[in-house]
Amino acid sequence: MKKAIIAMMAVFCLCLVGTNAEAAGRNWNFVEASYTVQHGDTLEKIAEKYMEKNTYGPRELREFIEGIRELNEWLLQRDIAAGDTLRINYWEKKG
Repeated sequence: MKKAIIAMMAVFCLCLVGTNAEAAGRNWNFVEASYTVQHGDTLEKIAEKYMEKNTYGPRELREFIEGIRELNEWLLQRDIAAGDTLRINYWEKKG
């Protein structure tokens, strides 16, 4: 009986997550951008610039930077340099 209740709760939670994701998709655009690093840029300054465009909800700078690193795996090996192209994702409210 306990297993059945736990299974039903898990299915219910998954349904809620799916519904919220669908609702978010109707009200928000997922933006996939690319940015060419300029001389003097830092990853922190670039992240701050794109965090301002992220109107989905507040995010911490460290979290946003880690998201950029995950999209650009080469950042795990070295820092950015002028001429590098970064992939950056964020959400913006449909207007």
